[in-house]
Amino acid sequence: MTKSRFKKMLVLGPNPAWQKTLFFNDLCLGEVNRAQDMETYASGKGINCCRAARSWGNFQTELLQFAGGDTGKLLCEYLKAEGIPSHTIETEHATRTCYTCLSVEQEMTELIEPSYPISQNEMRQYHDLLQKNISQFSGVAFCGTLPTGSSLEIYRRAAEIIKGDGLTLLIDAWDNIAPVLEVGGDIILKVNAGEIKLIAKEENTVEAIKKTIKKYNLKAVAVTDGPQKAYLACADKLYIYELPLLEKVISTLGCGDSNASIFLSEYLAGTSIEESFARGLAAASANCLTPRCGDFIKESAEVLYAKIKINATIL
Repeated sequence: MTKSRFKKMLVLGPNPAWQKTLFFNDLCLGEVNRAQDMETYASGKGINCCRAARSWGNFQTELLQFAGGDTGKLLCEYLKAEGIPSHTIETEHATRTCYTCLSVEQEMTELIEPSYPISQNEMRQYHDLLQKNISQFSGVAFCGTLPTGSSLEIYRRAAEIIKGDGLTLLIDAWDNIAPVLEVGGDIILKVNAGEIKLIAKEENTVEAIKKTIKKYNLKAVAVTDGPQKAYLACADKLYIYELPLLEKVISTLGCGDSNASIFLSEYLAGTSIEESFARGLAAASANCLTPRCGDFIKESAEVLYAKIKINATIL
């Protein structure tokens, strides 16, 4: 278990989005599709992580992000109204908009606008703000990939600052992440089955987990696979999780972010790491029952948590 200085965690979400979710009776490629309903709100993996922590209720979060243009202003106003504290580095380029199209058959199609590189000056402001405020937090989450074309130094230097303060770092990202993992420290890597295979260059999920945790000397590696079995490796043990079947899925968008949020907040609160991941999995499942990312009913998650089966074996 980790020792918590404050009941507050920092979320690094460098690539936010203004989310538009459109609901259709039928969705046909190459034809005119008229939505029956629409939801708009601030999103992106970091924002979703903060919203999920609020749904769970045991830890406060603060968000450190880049945002710009009219969509960036709209996003920041929404966060303020929603009560999610944030620190924003204003960027030259406008924040992207993401469109999610959901049909009654529960099929999901995403259309994502491009994001643009973070400048050296914007990155320097980001690191300065992180260094100035890091001592206020118990742990940090890296959530998502960087804006297209941005330097990995955004995450790598941030990892050095976090390590220097002795904090737990949960990484929910995979693309070109090796230089960040090599920084070392108290790192938990949380990715999905396809991503861990790409990181380790292994076809078998368990072998990929073993290779990754050993190569980078990580605190733990947690791997999800939608409704299939999930895995957690730490020390010399491998935990295997069987998830309850969901009768009706509204949307899977934001489920991984909910997992990361509750996984880290429970761990920082002193829950064992294997139970913390189980609670994160339950929160992710509960998020499937709602249309909004990170916005779920905690009581539903607790019911699902009680149905998760955990088996342990030697790693």
